[in-house]
Amino acid sequence: MEKIKIVLDTDMGSDCDDAGALAVLHNLAKIGEAEVLAAVHCCSEISGAYAVKSINQWYGGQDIPVGRYDKKKFLEGGKYSKYTKPIMEKYLQTHAELKFESATRVLRKALSENDDVTIVVIGMQNNIAELLKSEADDISMYSGLELVEKSVKKMYVMGGNFADLTCAEYNIKCDIESARFVSENFPRPIVYCGFETGCNIVTGKQLKDADENHPVRLAYYLHGKHLDKNQMLRFSWDPITVYCAVRQNNPFYKESKKLKIGFNKNGCVRLGEGGKDCYIIQNAKDAEITNEIDRFLK
Repeated sequence: MEKIKIVLDTDMGSDCDDAGALAVLHNLAKIGEAEVLAAVHCCSEISGAYAVKSINQWYGGQDIPVGRYDKKKFLEGGKYSKYTKPIMEKYLQTHAELKFESATRVLRKALSENDDVTIVVIGMQNNIAELLKSEADDISMYSGLELVEKSVKKMYVMGGNFADLTCAEYNIKCDIESARFVSENFPRPIVYCGFETGCNIVTGKQLKDADENHPVRLAYYLHGKHLDKNQMLRFSWDPITVYCAVRQNNPFYKESKKLKIGFNKNGCVRLGEGGKDCYIIQNAKDAEITNEIDRFLK
């Protein structure tokens, strides 16, 4: 079986399903279906990068490069650190402070050293926009656009609402400019996993009995507490996106026909004919998908 080479881009902090998605990715990697090349965090909140590092380490991926968005005041503090800050504090009890490389450099390194990469974006697209705009440097003689053309097979993006084209989905709405730039300039196929794919799939039940030191368990517990819910369950937008990126021919979702997919100035999806992109469509019952995602969210 071919291992899918994955680079993950996450906004971990605002919702716990990012942590769940990273758990799914590592568990699929453990059974030989994926190789995690790198992970980057797309928000200014540094505790998010620490949370990614901590979760990687929990699953034995302590050597996976982690990059962070190094500009200030983009989704920082407050609700964007409600579980990542406690995870960071716990990590720093036994580890020295880290100096993270910028997300752009980590992305450029991963692409310069690998071919047939699948990028998975489960947050905003600012890192991808900056990658595309990056110029040749000490890492590679190629521009970011050229690196993507050379090394990326396709990209999966959790974003958009394809069931209601009048509704701007959160990941797009938080940075409409980047989403529009990427949709217009990304040279490889993009597979969009819309809001509708995860809003009926509630997962995380196995985390209740997990080790209390498990950082993904802590993420779901603290996020649920923040929502005044005494449960470790959450909608599954990001875990589904990761699952579909690794198991691209799974029986639970199918791809739409090829389309030109973009976003208007309000962040709503625009569909046109003759493009290279598509979006996923549910192809199984909610309960079947829930059970499948829960198998890997532990």
